[in-house]
Amino acid sequence: MMMKTICPFFGKCGGCLYQDLPETEYIIKKKNFIKRSFGDYGLSVEPEDIRDVPLHSRRRASFSFAGGILGYNGLKSHQLIEITECFLLKHEILQFLPVLRQSIKKLGGAGNVFVLVTSFGLDIHIKTDKMQVATLAQLELLGSLATHPQVVRLTYNSEPVAQKVRLPIMPDDFLQPSAEGEKIIRELILNEIAGVRRAVDLFCGSGTFTKPLLERGIETMGYDCAKTITLLGPKGVARDLFRSPLSSDELGGLDLIVLDPPRAGAEAQVKQIAGTTVPKIIMVSCNPQTAARDSKILIDAGWSLKTLTPVDQFRWSNHIEIVCVFKR
Repeated sequence: MMMKTICPFFGKCGGCLYQDLPETEYIIKKKNFIKRSFGDYGLSVEPEDIRDVPLHSRRRASFSFAGGILGYNGLKSHQLIEITECFLLKHEILQFLPVLRQSIKKLGGAGNVFVLVTSFGLDIHIKTDKMQVATLAQLELLGSLATHPQVVRLTYNSEPVAQKVRLPIMPDDFLQPSAEGEKIIRELILNEIAGVRRAVDLFCGSGTFTKPLLERGIETMGYDCAKTITLLGPKGVARDLFRSPLSSDELGGLDLIVLDPPRAGAEAQVKQIAGTTVPKIIMVSCNPQTAARDSKILIDAGWSLKTLTPVDQFRWSNHIEIVCVFKR
């Protein structure tokens, strides 16, 4: 049975695929996707109940623009669909869309607009396909956009146009999609820290999970190749964990390893983790397929998958975040 959808762009926009499913059927579909992904590697899993993230909670968005149209790619196509409503995005972004759309039409060209909701207002980064230097007319237009009361920083092709407050990261830097989803994942991690004295946070970004571990008195180091690693100061180490994963020896003596790799997973790093005796590993992943591949390496090396908790940060899509807890 199909349900009436709430979004006028469903079926046109390529973002939401399952908005027309009843809730029970939708949950089964998401859980089955996880089960199939792990089943492909010979692993049988039973996910915990899905932890839901509310509508209108997504704090970051990436829009495409071309030919005066600002929106998302259409379903299974590169055609741009002009979006005026989205039940996933925070209201602050939606309220600003008409202003942003008018500015993009005048700006011309093609590219992407990254928007992040901060506690001060909107942080916006406009990137054109050719990354050209702004003309005088474009600078005047951008300057006008930057004066809007909702805008706290405006960047054009990585060059600052205006900044009202100092912000730690750029809108196109990695950040969990929603504060609510981030809180759920953080709590799932902190529920597992009893007896932990030393930990590492791999693919840590700006320290989303490193900082809470440090705040609880756990000796923790974060590793990532992202420039935001500098926000951790001496507790952050710049390192490409794909090309230069921490060795088994470097990981010795730890009580906990937390890793949150990108969609490609962390195969090279996990193979090094497999040579350790760390008692607990927590893997956060937005791609169950690569998470299943990496989980197989750990399970074959002697860990057991204690819990697998889905966090639905990508509602109505075919993506799902999972938090896997392994014990030696």
